[in-house]
Amino acid sequence: MTGQDTGQQTRFWGMLVFLFDDGGFAARHKVNTMQRIIRDFMNRGVVTCGVGATAAEVARIMLDNDVSALVVIDERLNACGIISKTDLIGFYGKDLSLITAEDIMSPNILTVSASTLVHEAAQLMLERRVHQLVVVTEAGAHRRPVGIFTTGDIIALMADKSVRQSEAQMRCRDCLRRLLSISSNSRDENMK
Repeated sequence: MTGQDTGQQTRFWGMLVFLFDDGGFAARHKVNTMQRIIRDFMNRGVVTCGVGATAAEVARIMLDNDVSALVVIDERLNACGIISKTDLIGFYGKDLSLITAEDIMSPNILTVSASTLVHEAAQLMLERRVHQLVVVTEAGAHRRPVGIFTTGDIIALMADKSVRQSEAQMRCRDCLRRLLSISSNSRDENMK
């Protein structure tokens, strides 16, 4: 093997360099990991409800959108609270038409900007014992929700599965869900 590199030699030298690295590679990798920002990994778009939505509407919105929390918005479209599934099931057995999102929501909403570092967000979630952060744009007195960053997003990063679905893939998933619900409804009507 003189003068020609078959690829095996390059891989060998690459492994050798990695084995005898003084820690610089690991340190560079850690720095890159610590510099990740939420904007690159958050779930864009937010499932919301208004403060006047009934508990029944909140339940339907959660179910239809397959989410475990809703951001409650006021009349100016600012984030003013959050409702988790756990918050909602506290009202099981009650007249849901008389209970509003404002009655259910936690007004202590934790918000971050899209430029927050992932490791800072993880630390905040641990300290406050929450599973999601609402990502907001702050312009003056407005706090408009633009995304959600969850513990699931952090776990995906840890598993190196942080590749986001494209919008086309998400639309296809939603179309499939609608198709399945339409076909099951028509099948139920045919059985009558």
